[in-house]
Amino acid sequence: MNHTYAPYADTEIPEVTPVTDDGERFAAPIEKRTIAMIGVALIVLPFVLYAGAAFFIPLFVSLFMSYALSPVVDWMERCHLPRALSAAMTMVLVTVLVVLGVQQALSGTADVLEELPQSVQKLRYEVTAWQRDGKGGALKQVQKTADELQKLAGASAAATTTSPPAPVAHVPAPEPKQIVMAGTMGMAILIGQLVTVLFLTYFLLAAGDLFRRRLMQIMEPSLAARKKALQILRQVHELSQRYFALVLAMNIVVGLVTAIGLFLLDVRHPVFWGMTMAIVHTIPYLGAAAVTAGVGLIAYLQFGTLVQALMAAAVPLVASMLIGIGLQTVLMGRAARMNAVVVFVALLFFGMVWGAWGLLLAFPIMATIKMVFGEIEGLKPVALLMED
Repeated sequence: MNHTYAPYADTEIPEVTPVTDDGERFAAPIEKRTIAMIGVALIVLPFVLYAGAAFFIPLFVSLFMSYALSPVVDWMERCHLPRALSAAMTMVLVTVLVVLGVQQALSGTADVLEELPQSVQKLRYEVTAWQRDGKGGALKQVQKTADELQKLAGASAAATTTSPPAPVAHVPAPEPKQIVMAGTMGMAILIGQLVTVLFLTYFLLAAGDLFRRRLMQIMEPSLAARKKALQILRQVHELSQRYFALVLAMNIVVGLVTAIGLFLLDVRHPVFWGMTMAIVHTIPYLGAAAVTAGVGLIAYLQFGTLVQALMAAAVPLVASMLIGIGLQTVLMGRAARMNAVVVFVALLFFGMVWGAWGLLLAFPIMATIKMVFGEIEGLKPVALLMED
């Protein structure tokens, strides 16, 4: 009886991980259960975040501030200061800087808000004069065409309308007392959130690695599982700490460069624009664009020439591109790279549920999610999808 001999017939063939041309290995495919859980989370998450905005916003701000300020507290602790005292000194310094910054912002906000409408009006007058003098060219022809189409549409609507227009309902204007009450309540809520953030940040800084140690105590007794969980927590903590400290430093540097550059160009309110740039630079692309437009309008009203306005507007734009995008990406490497589509979707989502706070927190939240997913084996493909 003949038997066909097949060498290595009973040997299990290991699964080969695909490799690209440049040698980078693909991550394992996502399991169906993971896809289903992500889908359910995406459906439920907007309602939870919107309903719990008063809880989640201070919590996330405190978490990110604790990561950003942890290197300062760690340095004080290495200088043989108690961690609670180090955290208290750090928060006192932060509070003093915030109070000084708010005073500077309030002193410049009123002037800027008063000058911006004047700048827009002056720009509109220049454009109108440019068109009236026959220098508009194609723009003037487009305006004429739009006017003719508007007249034609108005004539057609008048010809087809048979019933008299409905009377406009009179909406009573809000009383001054109601406006004052609404403004007072909004200010009280904002102050309460800031106080909550300061105290919660202090407690997080003072706790240190307490939560990691407690998590190790309540986990399953398997030594391998504990080591793996401790490794993931340590890597996420170190990466988040370095990332948020770098983001805070880069925002401060961008604000300083903007303020100094506008001061050298003799643009009004350079401190206000520098502080505004340091805050809104957290919003990718949109923050720098808003400051650039505002600076350009104010400079155009001040100097009256387009060249000087463009020079002033170039200061925050160049600072954001060279420092906030170029230098920060080089220092952080792959951790700072985020897909532009993911960034804009995150801005749209968190801006919808949390308003202005959502725009400020969108990118840090997505960066944290990307870091955590990158350290979990089953979620690495999601992190790779978010990467630029």
